[in-house]
Amino acid sequence: MTLKNLMKMPAKSHISTELNDSISNVLGKNVKVIYKSLIRMESRGDKVDNKVLVVTAYRVFITTAKVPTRIDNGFHLMEIEALESKKANHLSITLVHEHKPVSILIGDEGTSEGVINAVNALTAAFDDLFPNVPMVDIIQKVNLLFPLQNVSGTRKHLACGDFSNQYAAMCDLCQTPFRAEVAWDIDTIYLAHDIRMLHLKDFDHLDQRDLIPLVMALQHNTWFEGICGDGVRASGEAWESVCRALRCSRPATRRVSWRSAQLRHDHAARLGHALARARHAPALHTIDFSQNHIEDKGAISILSGISNNPEGLRHVALSQCGVTGKTVVHLATILNDNPCHLSTLAHLDLSHNNLKDDVHNLYNFLAQPNVLTHLNLTNTETTLENMWGALLRGCAARLTWLSVSRNPWSSARRARDPPPSFRQFFTACLAINHLDFSHCKMPPDVLKSLLLGLACNESAAGVQLNLSGVLNSAQAAHVLESCIHGVRCLQSLDLSDNSMEFELSGIVRAIGKNHSITHLSLSRLTGKRSYAPPLIQALVHVLQEPDTALTSLDLSDCKLKGDLYGLLNALGGARRLRTLDVGGNLAGDAGARLLAKALQCNCTLHTLYIDRNAFSLQGLTDIATALRRSVSVRRVEFPGCDAAAGGRAASERVAALWRDLHERLANNKRSGQTARVRALALERAWAGGDAAAAAAVLTAQAAAALPPAPLASALERAAAAAHHLLHQYLQRCSEVFAAMGGATSGGELVSLQAVRDAMAPCSNTLQDLLNQAVESLALTACENLDSADSEPATGADGNMPDLLTPVSHSGATPLGGRRRERGGRRVRPKSVAEQQCSSNEMLSLPPLHAEATDGLADLPAHTLRHLVKGRPRRAKTRAPSRPVADGAQEMDEGLEEFWRTCRTPPGSEEPSLSRTSRSLHSLSSLASPSPRRDSHRDDTLYSVTSGESTPVLLECDVSRCKSSDNVGAKPATTPPPSRSSDNVNTMGNGCGRAGGKARPWSVAGNPDTAAVCTTEGVEACVGGSIVGITPGAALTSSMLRDHPLTPEGAET
Repeated sequence: MTLKNLMKMPAKSHISTELNDSISNVLGKNVKVIYKSLIRMESRGDKVDNKVLVVTAYRVFITTAKVPTRIDNGFHLMEIEALESKKANHLSITLVHEHKPVSILIGDEGTSEGVINAVNALTAAFDDLFPNVPMVDIIQKVNLLFPLQNVSGTRKHLACGDFSNQYAAMCDLCQTPFRAEVAWDIDTIYLAHDIRMLHLKDFDHLDQRDLIPLVMALQHNTWFEGICGDGVRASGEAWESVCRALRCSRPATRRVSWRSAQLRHDHAARLGHALARARHAPALHTIDFSQNHIEDKGAISILSGISNNPEGLRHVALSQCGVTGKTVVHLATILNDNPCHLSTLAHLDLSHNNLKDDVHNLYNFLAQPNVLTHLNLTNTETTLENMWGALLRGCAARLTWLSVSRNPWSSARRARDPPPSFRQFFTACLAINHLDFSHCKMPPDVLKSLLLGLACNESAAGVQLNLSGVLNSAQAAHVLESCIHGVRCLQSLDLSDNSMEFELSGIVRAIGKNHSITHLSLSRLTGKRSYAPPLIQALVHVLQEPDTALTSLDLSDCKLKGDLYGLLNALGGARRLRTLDVGGNLAGDAGARLLAKALQCNCTLHTLYIDRNAFSLQGLTDIATALRRSVSVRRVEFPGCDAAAGGRAASERVAALWRDLHERLANNKRSGQTARVRALALERAWAGGDAAAAAAVLTAQAAAALPPAPLASALERAAAAAHHLLHQYLQRCSEVFAAMGGATSGGELVSLQAVRDAMAPCSNTLQDLLNQAVESLALTACENLDSADSEPATGADGNMPDLLTPVSHSGATPLGGRRRERGGRRVRPKSVAEQQCSSNEMLSLPPLHAEATDGLADLPAHTLRHLVKGRPRRAKTRAPSRPVADGAQEMDEGLEEFWRTCRTPPGSEEPSLSRTSRSLHSLSSLASPSPRRDSHRDDTLYSVTSGESTPVLLECDVSRCKSSDNVGAKPATTPPPSRSSDNVNTMGNGCGRAGGKARPWSVAGNPDTAAVCTTEGVEACVGGSIVGITPGAALTSSMLRDHPLTPEGAET
């Protein structure tokens, strides 16, 4: 039956036209009347008055039957609690807040036609308000003498289950204004994105009273499955409406999320009580009350309300709720009593609660075969050594996300060996992809078992391992360094919040040997800055390896300052790096300039994070300008902190900078083959040799030779084919509908342009895929050209100069030093800005090949000078205890002649230098001032004392001295000689000659002996005698100049 049939019922004939007009005037012109009928109501005693029953869209009115009419009674449809009929023509309507029901008589005695028509009118009104929901599910009690008929309304239902109409009805019930913006957001945004949960955060700008009808509209809505109030602090009335909606909802609510809303245990208790008194069986399978202090009382109340869910729980999140082991015991009892939870529960989050060891009942549930995929026990004070047996038996097949961070390993004082089930679990887990052990107090043996278990896992892949704050000892760092290269299932490794003192450089080099790790996080590192240069050197080495797999690096919030310059200088040669985060390092404008240079050379970097680096607007402008020449960068996090600090008085400049940055990034996203050819030219320019000169020619040739992109024509043909198929399908559907009596449409329903627009996202995806493939081909071609250039060319012109051979120029850098060695690291030379802006020396990378070291020996020798003369000296307050040589005299004067005289026999026409003297001479040339100097004493290849030209040999030569020699052995903990000493007498004794062979000169004496250079030491070292000086006397430079040394066997 429809509404038209109700309007034709005979009861309407008893209502005059004047009465109809009076009723319309009283109710209003905009009120839609569904049904009107004359009724009789008992008044005083046995007296019966004639009334008119009027059913509208939202309300039921009882008016007088006289003109002019008035409203005697009225109530909302949602206030009806019960419908009862004791006699054929009797209808009793019980309201929610009324003790006495409304009793009416419709029609003649013994006939039920009038009551049936009135009930059908109510059914049609409820169908218009809540489509597809039976009236018996809305009204709590329906007791009639006849069965209900299926009556449908005539309203056209709107989007999202006709939520806008339901919201309007609840506004009428609560006597609150109707907010059109709420209806528009639901019908437009929620429908477009297929959002099935009502997010109250979208409407928290409204008053708390305006939220009440919004929540009540969910009671019988078929579109929404739940309600989300994250971050919304609900008032008492609003929370009561939430409890009522969950108690009376049909279809039942399935998901409730109310995170960080300052709920207390009384809120949770009222909600649990409402769930326990629900009219229908609860279907709530997802609850999330994290970050609300509901305590054990509130959590147990909520869990008790959903315990009898026949469909089982799926998602339970009680993180940071102040619960203890009492709640966990109650939850475990619910899970163990209902076997259906084993096949439904997939997410369990109990993190940041003080559970301690009261979780053994939960282990009983975890030990059974289940479908749990997400388990979070972070910061629960639970000892970890007891849980792995349960996880191995029940969770190894499906568990994908496991977090046990900030928990102790054992309650025992002495560390015990990990149980066998710990290593077996990580070997047997099949689907694991996220492991979080950050800030766990793990002994080194436990860390070793973890890594070895993952190394033996052949099923897992793409695992993200978080070991932040775990390296609390050098032994743990050694275990990680020795085992990490063999764990091939890892994809991401997080070593944040660790100290740089535990040899992270060795760990980084070991990570470089693992070809499965693509992301490395080293953020928030602690320790002295003196430990940073080796770490940066190791990162540069790993990033510039040709076979490295590392594509993402996070160095944020390390405060490296000038130590970051080494990485920025080498960034241009990182071929595989795609994401870099260097924010929070305070690099300054010098770092911005180096980063700008690197962006113009790098052709693989896609994403960059640079905020909190103390960049001024000039530094940010340098980076934005460099992006105009970048070929790969597509996303740069806007440096909001730096721009806010430097652009308070230049807001227009910041806005222009932001627009310029986005325009450049948008061009990179649309770049085609031209950018790939430019990337190829950059790779060839980095290769060294004549590649820089041939880059322009190579770019032009490649651009002319590359074929046009085939996507445009292919997509046009695909769109035409799809349009043809759709047209044929729609014609067939039109024929089917015409056969059923419908009208056919003469126009084109789907145009070709509509098909093109629908395929546009696919076109962009295919274009990106094609760009990546062309880039890969360009890089492969570059590597092949590099390997071809490294081989000697046959039949080449003999007069063509070799640009790769180091050529010595007086006062200039060899030409070969301007490019990197073949297969070596591609590091930009140190900038002047680094020397001016950095208080520490820049990291200088040693050459990888022996040819680079040999080339340094061919450099022209210069007069030695003080390397640290610019450093202010401390004023001397005491008189010297030893004779000091005359400072005005040049200490290196005549030494070359002295050594030539000592080693050349008298009468020889052509002086010759011995092997030892030649090595000394070559090392003397190495001691000349150079812009590259290693800042680590342990890796120093030579040492020079200020103001003197005494050569110092390599440490490997010094180590050859035997313990029987008269040379003080240098202990492992003894620091090298000071470079600021001006006293030549601080040198140790000379090496004694043994076995007829000249021993190398060494100054690695023990400073405690305070030995001076004597005649015996010199004679033993060079193999001769000094005439005119008392044996054993201390030597000075003037003595060596005035008294030549006579070699052994020479005639005197």
